[in-house]
Amino acid sequence: MQKLLINLVLFGSIALSLLISNRASAQSVVVDQPAVCYTCHDDIEEQQDLKNVHGAFASGECSSCHNPHASRHAALLNEDVAQTCFECHDEIATEIAMSNPHQPALNGECLSCHDPHASNFRGVLKESAGKLCLSCHENAEQWLARANVHAPVASRDCATCHAAHGSANQDLLTEAMPQVCFDCHDNDAAFKRVHKGYDLASADCAACHDPHSSSSKGLLMANQHAPFAAGECSSCHSGGASAGSSFAMSGAIDKVCFECHDDIKANKRLRYSYHLEAEGSCTNCHNPHASNASTLLSSDQSNLCMKCHFTEVPSKDRPKFITHEGQDCSICHAPHGADNERYLTNDNVMELCNGCHADAHKNSHPMGDEAIDPRTELPMDCLSCHTMHGSGQDFYLAFDPDMDLCIQCHKR
Repeated sequence: MQKLLINLVLFGSIALSLLISNRASAQSVVVDQPAVCYTCHDDIEEQQDLKNVHGAFASGECSSCHNPHASRHAALLNEDVAQTCFECHDEIATEIAMSNPHQPALNGECLSCHDPHASNFRGVLKESAGKLCLSCHENAEQWLARANVHAPVASRDCATCHAAHGSANQDLLTEAMPQVCFDCHDNDAAFKRVHKGYDLASADCAACHDPHSSSSKGLLMANQHAPFAAGECSSCHSGGASAGSSFAMSGAIDKVCFECHDDIKANKRLRYSYHLEAEGSCTNCHNPHASNASTLLSSDQSNLCMKCHFTEVPSKDRPKFITHEGQDCSICHAPHGADNERYLTNDNVMELCNGCHADAHKNSHPMGDEAIDPRTELPMDCLSCHTMHGSGQDFYLAFDPDMDLCIQCHKR
């Protein structure tokens, strides 16, 4: 009996040794990952011949990004796209965390710009940088058609001025204004002479010049404020170049503007006139020197208003919040002041909407005093069914019209 126990113990020890040996041997097997993967993914193998090959792909370590067996993520990635990229490119994560991130980068959409394996373009981009930027920034096509195109724009080298992933500066500038301009344009005596001798060390070049292109000489913007066009800087600024001034205002911004625009001053007497009273007042919306937009607005209204409104909405979703696409916000809202908190040009919603939609619902749903909204116990008006901002439905309906809209009031 004792001999049998000894034999069993010896057999168990030998079996355990063999198992450990086999496991160690299995773990030490070297797999030629590309050869194995290319048996099915031969289209990927062809990318090895492209001009710029992603380091992880060139090394043949497919498993550095992909799980060869199973994954919760598309394309068998080890993690989601952004996290997979950040494993090596942690500097990009730092850039995205800056105050002004590029929206696709913030959304983790690395593959909207980059090919994960290889490309013929620098930075493993899917297209040349200029063409890639134009694929989203379609308005840039218009810049190229103007008489005077800024050299970096003409060469489609957006990265001369803009950071691709994120920046601490407005508009993704690589450096704050005016230093980003001084990187190419020397702030010397000749430069100052052109600018009437003023100190430009803290100037906002984009207050006068279009940084992309212009139909005017010197890249000046199309619509120029009358004093600026006449060279009468002292109309608004004090001191002058001889006193070493840096464009100091001759008084509070609103007071300087009201010297000529006293019709706007009357809005300060209205109940809501925050836009005129806020720090920066008029210059928060208007460019005091020149602009490509009407009434010297710093940009078109859809972009301008969204700098303060709907800021929590991702850029790619903001078009859904622009009511009546192609029309200005000021059709319904009074930008300088109103007696209602929404700055509506008429706080009677029915009258406001009927100004354009006079025939709407005349022969369909009852509205006004004859129809009471059971949810609010107030007369039905346009906003009972329509929402003016952020609707995903046709006609700006608040709910799906197939059923959800009606059952808000009509329940069994």
